[in-house]
Amino acid sequence: MQKNVSKAFRPLHWRLARSYMFISMAAWLVMELLLLIVLIWGLYFFHTFLLTSALESNTDVTTSLLASDHGPDQAGLALWLQQQQRTVARVFSYTGILAVVDGQGRVLTSTGVGTQRLSSGTPFSRVLSNQDAQLLRTTLNRRMSSEVVAHEDAATGILILIPLKGQDMRLNGMLVLHATNLMIRAPLITGIALTILLPASIVIVLCVGAAGAIFGAVTSRPLIRRLGNLAQATDHWSHGDFSALVNDPQEDEIGQLMRGLNRMAEQLQQLVQVRQEQAALDERGRMARDLHDSIKQQAFAIFMQISGAKALLLQGKEGVSGRLEQAESLLGQMQDDLTALIHALRPTILAGRTFPHVLREQIEQWSQQTSIEATLQVDGIHAVPMALEDALYRLTQEALSNVARHSHASSVHLQLLLHQDATTLKITDNGRGCHVSSKIGKGIGLLSMSERLLPFSGVVRYQSRPGQGFVITATVPGGDPPRDGTDKTMLARERNIQA
Repeated sequence: MQKNVSKAFRPLHWRLARSYMFISMAAWLVMELLLLIVLIWGLYFFHTFLLTSALESNTDVTTSLLASDHGPDQAGLALWLQQQQRTVARVFSYTGILAVVDGQGRVLTSTGVGTQRLSSGTPFSRVLSNQDAQLLRTTLNRRMSSEVVAHEDAATGILILIPLKGQDMRLNGMLVLHATNLMIRAPLITGIALTILLPASIVIVLCVGAAGAIFGAVTSRPLIRRLGNLAQATDHWSHGDFSALVNDPQEDEIGQLMRGLNRMAEQLQQLVQVRQEQAALDERGRMARDLHDSIKQQAFAIFMQISGAKALLLQGKEGVSGRLEQAESLLGQMQDDLTALIHALRPTILAGRTFPHVLREQIEQWSQQTSIEATLQVDGIHAVPMALEDALYRLTQEALSNVARHSHASSVHLQLLLHQDATTLKITDNGRGCHVSSKIGKGIGLLSMSERLLPFSGVVRYQSRPGQGFVITATVPGGDPPRDGTDKTMLARERNIQA
């Protein structure tokens, strides 16, 4: 049993392990995404610093180009400036002018991106705002300064001034960038993610996933073991063995649940015992009534006949033979009643056979024993629960027994309606009848018949008048019997005792 339970929970064990693995992988991927977001934010936040660093690279080449014997080498400066522009374009996209100016701020060479470049000798200040033009003149006047100047304004854009020194460390010119719409290129971010984060992420995600699966497999074993114990106990409960309890001393939610289920199993065991004891008492009461109403009365009648025959023999009178014949007849009737009682103690009579067929055999056998004509009419084919079949079978036994003992009827008609919404059994005799209100609860079995249908929420109605026969109608609504644990038979008896 324990092995079968373990196999049943093995898929749950691996599902938990996979869940831990996926959660670990997802957590790491979220961390990677956050790291990428921080990296992108850092690029945008420090874009001016990155742009300045890119422009400063390889500026030492301009020393010889600006201080040649024949003046600045404009062709060499143009080639160098294009190289610088390509370096910047790998990282940034912008609209503006990149130029090399002399000590007076005149353009030596320039290149434009999204705008027209400036011709040689043009003052660079022509494309600048007044504030940026003043900053350019101030920086050029600082002949010995090597400080890089960067000024950014939301309206005018960004201005970067990089001094170009000669061998005497004096200012020979300046690299100037005036740009607007400055943005970091998306391929750069993609390249960083692919070259730096992706390989590491694949390796780490695999390692984290494996670690998460192992962690989930290890940590879920105690939970699976506890659930297996619970499943094993519930399997015993489903077979009626409520003595099997779950031993789980832990104080978490599962432990509290298992202790609650243990209490429920104990209560169910007590309820089953009470129901079994009550069923035994009910059956003993029914047998006591049957023996009292039939066998005891017949035995008393036989005793009276034998006593009368004995008195006639002592007195030497005739009529002894007639009394003995009556006693013999009563003995035969007693034997028939005992046979009927023995059949009543065999509930397996319904096993493997349809209820209408068994009911028809019952009334045919009863009719042969009592010489009272009995007929059965069946309408519908809807199946009813086995417990309800047994209750209706016993109800019919009691009803026919009452007819034989009390009604003086010559015929009985039974009508069985097997419909989906309700099951109805109607028993009608043509006997002498009675006042119903004076008979219910007075030992003729009517109360017992009502009690049999209470667990199924059924009702039994009685109709009769003196000289007009007796009608019993038992109706049970469709559906299963209630399972709320209420002992409706006991409640009915308490109400009748109080009444």
